[in-house]
Amino acid sequence: MLNKIEMKNKFSEKVLLFAGSILLLLLSCNENVLNETPLDFLSPENAYTKPEHIKQGINDLHSTARHLYANNGTTTFILFANGTDQAYNGEDPVSAGTMNNYEVGCRPTGNPISYYWNLFYTVINRANAYIEAIDEIDEEKWRNDEEKNALLAEVLFFRAYANRCIVYLWGDAPLLTKSTNYAKVDFVRAPKADIYEQIEEDLTFATENLPVRGKEEAPGRITQGAAWHFLSEIYLAQ
Repeated sequence: MLNKIEMKNKFSEKVLLFAGSILLLLLSCNENVLNETPLDFLSPENAYTKPEHIKQGINDLHSTARHLYANNGTTTFILFANGTDQAYNGEDPVSAGTMNNYEVGCRPTGNPISYYWNLFYTVINRANAYIEAIDEIDEEKWRNDEEKNALLAEVLFFRAYANRCIVYLWGDAPLLTKSTNYAKVDFVRAPKADIYEQIEEDLTFATENLPVRGKEEAPGRITQGAAWHFLSEIYLAQ
């Protein structure tokens, strides 16, 4: 058996070994150890590098825009009707109801106002990201200009549609033609005439480059007829 002196020596050796290891570790470290080098990452710059990726983005626009009419119950279409001379809540027209009373239901930070404001600008920001990606894709990756312009036209259609809803509801509003991937709080309103002009430009390109009905790549994809409809509506709205 070990006597007390031997036990103390063994303990001291372990303490010295541990302390030496710590000292060696500290001396061997430098600031570079804290620099992380990611092996991979996902961003708009590398997520949309060929036409197939843009098609996936367009599917996203279809899905996001669908929430305008299929995600929020009766508040889906009331912003364009309820509380106006077109419609009111038929169950109880004198109550707060669904936008029957603007003082109660039309609050800038409450639903449905903030919900749709955020949704419209989500569509616009994503559309802008896809437009920028289309411009960056190498020309040899496109089958032809027709393919490129058709996808661009479909993206522009969704941007125009979101802007159309915004200008109808709010008039002057921020007009975004570039994507934003960081926190931004200094938005300013553009005159609604400028927004209408951008909508016309986007829809005109769409009418010229979207496929005619029956020639679309898949059922449910946007065709020229939809673009012509909204372009005509925009002319009448002005």
